[in-house]
Amino acid sequence: MVSRRLLLVATIFCLLVGALGVALFVQQRVGECRAVPLLAENLLPNADLSQPGENPRMPQGWRGRAGGVELGQFAIDGDRRSMQLLGIANYVQTPAIAVQAGRSYCFSGFAITDNDKGSTTRLRLSFDWRDDANQPLGEAATPWQPVSLWREGDAGAAWAPVNGAFVAPPGATSLLVRLSPSSDDRIYLDGMAVRAGGNPVETAYMPSLPPNMPTLEPWPDGNRAAVAFTFDWETTMAGLIHSRSAGDPNSDGDPVQRGLRMREGVTTTLEIFRPHGIRATYYAAGYNFLLDNLAGRRFMGDPVFAWANTTNRWNTDRWTTTPWFADDPYGSYKTDPAWYFGDLIPILQRERQDIQSHTFSHFYGGFVNAQEWQSDIAAWNEVAAERGVPPLRSIAFPWSSSGGMSDASWEVLAAAGVRSVTRLSDQSQYNFFERDANGIVNEPHCRPLPGHEQILACPDFYLTVASAERAIAQVQRAQAVGGMIDLWAHTEEVVTPEQIAAWTRVVDFVAGQPDIWVAPLPELADWQAALSQVRIEQVEAAAPDTGQPTRFTLVNGSNRTLEGVTLRLPFAVTRLVLNGDELSPANLPLVDPQRLRLTLQAGERLEVQVWP
Repeated sequence: MVSRRLLLVATIFCLLVGALGVALFVQQRVGECRAVPLLAENLLPNADLSQPGENPRMPQGWRGRAGGVELGQFAIDGDRRSMQLLGIANYVQTPAIAVQAGRSYCFSGFAITDNDKGSTTRLRLSFDWRDDANQPLGEAATPWQPVSLWREGDAGAAWAPVNGAFVAPPGATSLLVRLSPSSDDRIYLDGMAVRAGGNPVETAYMPSLPPNMPTLEPWPDGNRAAVAFTFDWETTMAGLIHSRSAGDPNSDGDPVQRGLRMREGVTTTLEIFRPHGIRATYYAAGYNFLLDNLAGRRFMGDPVFAWANTTNRWNTDRWTTTPWFADDPYGSYKTDPAWYFGDLIPILQRERQDIQSHTFSHFYGGFVNAQEWQSDIAAWNEVAAERGVPPLRSIAFPWSSSGGMSDASWEVLAAAGVRSVTRLSDQSQYNFFERDANGIVNEPHCRPLPGHEQILACPDFYLTVASAERAIAQVQRAQAVGGMIDLWAHTEEVVTPEQIAAWTRVVDFVAGQPDIWVAPLPELADWQAALSQVRIEQVEAAAPDTGQPTRFTLVNGSNRTLEGVTLRLPFAVTRLVLNGDELSPANLPLVDPQRLRLTLQAGERLEVQVWP
């Protein structure tokens, strides 16, 4: 017989093993932000989306940045309720969640996307911590996470898990979680929860800066703002022959006459810029580089674009069955000057003007797939190289057609070296730049494109005869907030006396501002991208009237030399030491008494000591 003592020991052992197993099970599920019966409750209000809000298309407490966020019916659990998210400039935000400072919290959910381009997309979670007064304390974000693609007839499509965990900072009493996409693909979100626990990512929240902290000015040489003058420049083959009634004020014009005006606009715009030495950006379509097409060259596989139809506000359905380049006259710039602009390229090059891409084909960027983008970029680079123009680095979207861009299409642009884009869609879910009632961008700064941060999306303002005074107001807004603006038109819109006068008025105003940097748009974007990698570290601010210097380190984390970096000090500078070398009072690199102008080599760490 087994003794009672042995049986008791065995029972206790089994109970301990079982308890340990339960503890490990609970720990694993909490770490993975999964439900644990009776323990890790879902802290997310209205998590099942069943409580309606004032807007019947939105559940109580949930919100989005713009249209395109609403209740959907494609659900993971059969209840026909999910959150639908559309637009790269958009997000879904949860209701406020009560939290305790110092505790870890995790979000978990599932996502799936559907689109007609056969490409997946990604999501990122942002944790926005708030205090008792609902003031932000800091924000932490997860890496971009993949979203599954649903296909027609695939009833068992797997939803992708999305999750993240962070520790609430000191003072935090509530949390908002935002889910943001890396493209314009429609995403469905379901099965969402927030629980205490998870495997948190260590996050360093930015401390509040002391009032005597040195700061970086946004533009070189102490400039308060930056302006780019740019043009959409097309031969008849581009948007003129393929004219779309939406967004084209001259859509009913003769495409050949329009092409001739586009040609004339090169001369007139250069005459406006020449007295000021201004360099602009001319966004050229593909046939702008051709001297002729007597050989009958074919481009991009002679595409037919079924989306170019009257439903999508084209003037005709002709292009749904006709190859895009079918109307090529197969002539030259001498016989058909509206169709080929290759003879104008040397004129722009002699005056050091910047030439970038308006796409080769002038297609609708949000309607095509990644392979078509790749083909278009390859064709543009090929014909540009024939005229000695470098590969594209910036794109102006035809017809402001960024709406609908897939994650894969943006990846093609990034891989091709595109570092800035403009003419973004004006639909709110696709557009990062809010405007006032006069069309003026409130916060005119280039912004990193979500999920493709090496590309900057830059705001623009359409300069016409009717908008000239508002264009000046837009420039003044950029000055007020340390921003930039791209003032643009088609070259055909700077040829009449009234048009030339309006452009001359605005160009003269900008050129007369001593604190505005005027440069091609890619150069403005490149500066902003590089400056974002400059850091001020190890600050030792001296107390006033002590005779001691303020010490800090400037770190250029970019791979380019930056000339004219401007550093603002909280006092007038009387003495300066850089990397141990003291500069004489006569050689202090001052923009004004409180601002230093410095050059930072790529990757340089510059030790600074400065005395008031």
